Amino acid sequence: MVRDIFIEEIVKKKKQPLDWLKIAAILLLCLGLAAGFLFLGMFFPFCWVLSGLSLYFAYFFISRRSIEFEYSLTNDTFDVDQIIAKRTRKRLISASCKNFDDFGRYCPEEHTQKRYEKKYFACDSPKSENLWYFVVKGSSEGNSLVVFNGSDRLLEGIKEQIPRHMHQEFFGTTQK
Repeated sequence: MVRDIFIEEIVKKKKQPLDWLKIAAILLLCLGLAAGFLFLGMFFPFCWVLSGLSLYFAYFFISRRSIEFEYSLTNDTFDVDQIIAKRTRKRLISASCKNFDDFGRYCPEEHTQKRYEKKYFACDSPKSENLWYFVVKGSSEGNSLVVFNGSDRLLEGIKEQIPRHMHQEFFGTTQK
């Protein structure tokens, strides 16, 4: 019996030390600009507006460091979207599970020697415990590696859709 599958999950990306460094740099730059414009505001009243704009830009750019990834599995189509600051959505990749060239638990050492045209780390952290990956050949991108956080529910849905030889290799049993 074939059943329709629809699974959606959202994973929030954890901030890395480089992200915190970028936030600190943006904050210091914009606060410095605001202070400078406030000082110039004594001579040129229009600088008060520029001071306010620099504070707004600090908020805008710091909030863009908040990133989430949405995985959606609809029948055999696996979509990965990047959501920036809960305002902007960008489709990273859309692939059919039946077209996966490789699939399994992610171990960084296994992928250092392999060449990929695109690498997508759509996970909370590249050092996270429960990471899975798939490799798919896109029409314009070539081989793409996608690393994601695999929950049990999502993996069960993928398990039903991947080719039989991958199913036996990674899950140990045959498909029903």
